[in-house]
Amino acid sequence: MSAERRAQFHALLSAVFFSTAGLFMGLIEAGVWAVVFWRSLFALVFTCALMLVMPNRGVTELDRAGLAAAMLSAAAMLAFIPALRLTSVANVAVIHGSLPLLTTLFARLTIKEPISLSTAGLCAMAGIGTAVIFSGSASSGVRIEGDGLALLMTTFMALMTIAFGRSQSSSLLLVALSNGFAGIAGAMLAPSLEVSAGQGAVLACFALVQMTLGLLFFAIGSRGLQPAEIALISLSEVPLSALWVWLAFSDVPATETIAGAGIILTAVLVHLAAPLKRSRNLED
Repeated sequence: MSAERRAQFHALLSAVFFSTAGLFMGLIEAGVWAVVFWRSLFALVFTCALMLVMPNRGVTELDRAGLAAAMLSAAAMLAFIPALRLTSVANVAVIHGSLPLLTTLFARLTIKEPISLSTAGLCAMAGIGTAVIFSGSASSGVRIEGDGLALLMTTFMALMTIAFGRSQSSSLLLVALSNGFAGIAGAMLAPSLEVSAGQGAVLACFALVQMTLGLLFFAIGSRGLQPAEIALISLSEVPLSALWVWLAFSDVPATETIAGAGIILTAVLVHLAAPLKRSRNLED
């Protein structure tokens, strides 16, 4: 497998892990900031354990881009968890669908990153899919505060994607720092950190699956792809988020959500298939 294909696989895998957030939040009764604290603490422990068994994963020194990435990631976490409580999982996923467009815009403005016409076209296609989903949820009466936090989270993630790609620091180090920053903020904001043993177990699984593995594979994938490319692949998180909630809680997505998810998945699959098609053409 080529380096590009590995990076694409890591990006797609991170989207699968990230998409489980709504599923875990539906199982957790603790307050928002307690969730932020415990999830970040467990994720920090898991990440440090990985650093012990994989000590040579990248440069151990922290560079400026890595510090920025860790801080932006923590900021995204602090917006993400409250957003899931203040609005629907579908709305958070839909707004997150604007990630490739925001990433492309910020990459162009900050680092003058060029993008191919095909990538731009697929980003536009994904944007259309997002708009279709939004059209079905715009009149659902969800709270505007949650939507605003979801948009803020997506903005932080777009900037984080660019910073991750420019950093030479260890991916595990960046994930650990990100969780450390978020955990401190959660502890300061939480009126109480008390949770039951059962809730603690769910939070630990939340931290391992959605946070640690998701962010780790996202960081690794960011190293081998352009910002717009990894943002496009990560869009597969949008329909998957709605799928897990539907299967677990019988929260049936609207027709527009299903249609928009189909458009988004098509854009992702076309993008993933393009390198394979080019390699076959070269072989012929």
